[in-house]
Amino acid sequence: MKNELAVDKFMEFVIPVTETGCWLWTGETRNDYGRINIDGQEIKADIASWETQYGRLPVGQRLQHKCNVRCCVNPDHLTPIVG
Repeated sequence: MKNELAVDKFMEFVIPVTETGCWLWTGETRNDYGRINIDGQEIKADIASWETQYGRLPVGQRLQHKCNVRCCVNPDHLTPIVG
């Protein structure tokens, strides 16, 4: 997501949960993980969120949800791991 308009559109599909800090994805999902179409390419919503906050996810890494909530897209709840 490169601009404020894209971020605003992304956030339309997010419900923040005060008690846990999770940002629950309400858009399209697959296997309980959020999916979003950006520039004609479907990607995982958690990756889009993390990359907006921290930059490109390194090659060979994936994101682990520290909160154990698959539909959470809060970048603070995501950590890159190998594999």
